[in-house]
Amino acid sequence: MNERKDQIKDKTKATVNKRAFLVFVIIIAAVLLVSQVDPIMKVVDEVVDMMFPVILGVILAYVVNPFTVIMEKQFYKWFRLKKEKARKRFARGMAITFSLIALLLVIVLLIFLIIPEFLDNLSKLIESAPAWIEKATVWIGDIQQDNSVLLQNIGQYIDTASNSLIGWLSGEVGGAVSRVVESLITVVSFLFDFIVAIVIFVYALIEKENFIAQSKKIIFAVFPSQTANDILSIARYGNEVFGKFVTGKLITSTIVGILTFVFMTIMGMPYALLSAGIIAITNVIPFFGPFIGGIPTVFIVMINDFRQGVIYVIFLLILQQVEGNVIEPMIMEDQTGVSKFWITFALLLCGGVFGIAGMIFAVPLFAVIFYSVRIYVDRSLENKELPKSSVAYADAGAIDETTNEILPRPEKTPTKKLKQAVHEWRERVKHKDDDTETEPFSKETTDSSKE
Repeated sequence: MNERKDQIKDKTKATVNKRAFLVFVIIIAAVLLVSQVDPIMKVVDEVVDMMFPVILGVILAYVVNPFTVIMEKQFYKWFRLKKEKARKRFARGMAITFSLIALLLVIVLLIFLIIPEFLDNLSKLIESAPAWIEKATVWIGDIQQDNSVLLQNIGQYIDTASNSLIGWLSGEVGGAVSRVVESLITVVSFLFDFIVAIVIFVYALIEKENFIAQSKKIIFAVFPSQTANDILSIARYGNEVFGKFVTGKLITSTIVGILTFVFMTIMGMPYALLSAGIIAITNVIPFFGPFIGGIPTVFIVMINDFRQGVIYVIFLLILQQVEGNVIEPMIMEDQTGVSKFWITFALLLCGGVFGIAGMIFAVPLFAVIFYSVRIYVDRSLENKELPKSSVAYADAGAIDETTNEILPRPEKTPTKKLKQAVHEWRERVKHKDDDTETEPFSKETTDSSKE
């Protein structure tokens, strides 16, 4: 019996030492990673630039894959070929062809219809900037007459800023011609990358089952069975979360952009397409997106007409409530299970490290991390025969080392009332004073007795 206890103690001690060493290694690796973050990010940027066509093709295939699966099922039902293998190939080929055509149509629509109008609104906005600055200068000057002490230098600051902005805009327009060649080279390079991405897109959709099978084979060959099962479970969960999150956000952002464009067009507000495009693009970012897109568009509308700007602000507030309480619950369910605090933390962390792309994918990424941690925690609790629900640990104070039973927190002794505490304090002070008064008397009596 004692030998078994000693073996258990030795095994527990070895496990603790192993975990402590692992934590130490992780801390050292984290310190080295933080200290060398700039060189590492530089290498990552170079790799991403080099692999951009492959990454773009895989992302396009991942986004379009749900549509391809639906079309493949329909073509499989419509066309009944004699050979099953030929029937599946035909359905897959037709589905990929239609998906590619739909993708190219969306790109052509953006290039020839939406983007030119978007750029036209943007150019008009830049052209009217000097007039806005002049109006703002006059308005500030009128205020300065009544508040000369408080605002005596604001007019000068506005004049300096306006001259700098006008000079910058003039320089940008003047230097645009000299950058035509660079722009053409950039366009040609992007077209080449896009063609390669389309090829990767097609191959990824054709060979997706083969790629998944090869990945599973490598995982089962390298890792133990339990670890391999955990990796596959995390991968399936991540695919579900990322797929629903990305497609849901794209749909909701498109709806929000269309509603914004329709409202601004009906109300006769300027730069409707530009503002709607900004709102739709920034709305993909959770939590901070509406603020990032709302502030500049409110400024654009308000600087033309203050009343329309106020109406636009009210519309945005109502639209955000409708999106959060009606549109998003209908289209995408809350599959992340991440609290508001961790969502904010994830957005700030990933946004600071990876920029806008990090903010877009921060929430599903943290959801996958939380799921991975939950697998490990649940298994550890199950091995210790402890409950998995967090509610069971709300009032936990300790765990019995022999039975693994959760013990409640010790109850605190009730605090005494204020009056009773003050009364006791007064009594202690009174007794202390009495003792100090009797000390000289007792000293005199002792001296007299000695005499």
